[in-house]
Amino acid sequence: MRDEALGKITGGLRAVHRTLGLPGKHPLMDAHATLDAVVLKAYGFSAKKDLLGQLLDLNHEVAAREAKGQSVTAPGVSKGYPKPAKLVTDDCIRPAE
Repeated sequence: MRDEALGKITGGLRAVHRTLGLPGKHPLMDAHATLDAVVLKAYGFSAKKDLLGQLLDLNHEVAAREAKGQSVTAPGVSKGYPKPAKLVTDDCIRPAE
């Protein structure tokens, strides 16, 4: 989707993201809305409540579990996911070395 959008708009990724504020149907805006909904559901968060507060509560919960020696699932691709390499791309921006 990103490659398709970049092919139609000059100015790079920043220009593509600026189009999110334009009226009308926009595949990138739809993708962002879908991603937002999926992340909220995955964490059990509500868009109607303070998101930073919910994240802070989650961080406190994780810290408490760690302090008790209980297991905590680390971020990233779960160990049981089949073919995790399919979820990783090499076309991202990397810091200069």
